Parts: sequence; structure tokens; C-alpha cells
Amino acid sequence: MVKDSGGNSGIVFDIDHYAVHDGPGIRTCIFLKGCFLSCLWCHSPESQSIKPQLLYSSSRCTHCGACTTVCPKALHSIDANGHKFKREGCITCGRCAGVCPTGALFICGTRMTLDEVVNEALEDMTFYKNSGGGVTLTGGEVLCQPAFTLRILQALKKEEVHTIVETSGYGNKQDLIDLVPYTDIFYFDYKLGKKELFKKYTGGDLEVVLENLEALRKKTESIVLRIPLIPGITDSVENINSAYEIANKLKIGAVHLLPYNSSADAKYDWCGMNYSLGKLGARPGLYEELLDMPPKDIKVSVVR
Repeated sequence: MVKDSGGNSGIVFDIDHYAVHDGPGIRTCIFLKGCFLSCLWCHSPESQSIKPQLLYSSSRCTHCGACTTVCPKALHSIDANGHKFKREGCITCGRCAGVCPTGALFICGTRMTLDEVVNEALEDMTFYKNSGGGVTLTGGEVLCQPAFTLRILQALKKEEVHTIVETSGYGNKQDLIDLVPYTDIFYFDYKLGKKELFKKYTGGDLEVVLENLEALRKKTESIVLRIPLIPGITDSVENINSAYEIANKLKIGAVHLLPYNSSADAKYDWCGMNYSLGKLGARPGLYEELLDMPPKDIKVSVVR
């Protein structure tokens, strides 16, 4: 977790204005850095580390060598094969990013104060009011920065802004429950229903998620279960049916099916990570099959 003065600041890696796919109406999405899980299919690998980090885009690099002249650790070099960057030892000073003319080197993650984040979100108040929108707080995982998350939500509710919290449910239970009075809707991930598969593909303990989901449901009805459909991993009939069973048991009336997004490979390259999944397509008839399965009291939508 980020240690700060009572949640007065935190690490943000993006703020997306005029978003229309992250809840009702026009929204501002605030992306907090840090996640306790490491899902194999993570679409934002740059969000996993809670610390600011230097990213490198090889496709933008012109091999000008400007970075080699300012790095205090001599981690950049240019040879006949192009640019080389030794990530180990980087202190994220940002000097190389500051002189890079093409933006091939850039810092992901900025410490922002509570006032900075809230004031930027409130700049879009007219759009919220006219469209029925608001602010979606996501990540990463918001439970990695619980005090900051709570303070942001409290400030937004004082201004009567509609709020959504998107969470994997993986974190401290009380931190999650503390968000309830200030959150209009929880988007709660349901990834895998078997403990061994959850551990294999996310690195986490499924019991934490299930216990937190049940505890959250006791405090609020405003939960949408969201299932990422990763071909060959989470999209089986057995796994989706287990999600429907949980929703039915806890009387969660809405489920979102999230199609696999294969466009994250460039981000993995920026982070110096390998993207093992690659381009995968949904099997024929998948959505028709899954939409025909849920109990009658559960509304299922495909959110593209």
C-alpha cells in the first residue's frame, strides 16, 4: 500500500475523461496504480506495480542517444542493434524521459494530492449532470490505496457525483466495506471459480474474493458481477455457470460479460514483460450460449 498522510495523496497512472464504457453516462475514470494480483491476461500491466516506473516503447525510439547522456546509472546504450535499456537498477529519476524527443521513454505513475484528483474530476461536472454520468474509480486495484480511494469518494459524494468502484475484490475486507456509503455501484470482478485455477492464473487466493463479495453484498445491493472472457481460461460453461450460481445465491441481479481484449501486447513490451496470451478469439456461439444460461432473475449483458 502507498503510505501517505491519511489518504491525502496517492499514485495515479491515468485519468480518462469523457469515458462512455465504464458505467452510465459520460464518466471520468481515475486509474490508481498497484494491484495485489498478477492476472495472466491483465490489460494494464503497467498498473501492477504500485510505484512509478519508467516505460520504454521501442516503436517510438529513433536511437538518437539523448537518454545515454543523462542517465545517472548509465542504463541506456546505443549500438548497431539499436537502443538497449537495463531496467534493473533504474531509480525512476525521469531524466531520460525528460530529454526523449519522441516519448519513447516515459514515467507511468504520478503522485497526486486528493485536491488535484478531485478538482480534475469536477471539471467534468456539466457532462455528468447532462448525461447521468459520474466518476469511475479503478486501477490497478483501488484496495491497494484504500485511504486515498476512500477520501476521493467522500469528496466526490459531497459534490453529489455518481460514483462507481471497480474492484477485483482482492484486498482487506474492512477497506472494501468502508467504501460502501460513498459508492453508488460496485463493479466486482469474478475471474475463476476454482481455487487452483485462480491461484495459477492470478497468483491470488479465491477465498479472499468470495469472502469479500459476500461481506460486501450484506452491506449493499448495488453490485454488478463482471466476468472477463479469456479464451480457454475463464470462458468455459462451467466457470460462467459458477458465476451465475454465485450471483443467484447472493441475489446479485446484474452480470457483465467482458470480451477478451488482445491489444495489450504493446504495454507488456513497454514494461519489459512477455505477453504470453497473444491474439485469441472467442469461440463461435460463445455469447449466445452464455446469455442463454443464467437464472431468470439475473440480467446478463455483453459489455464491449
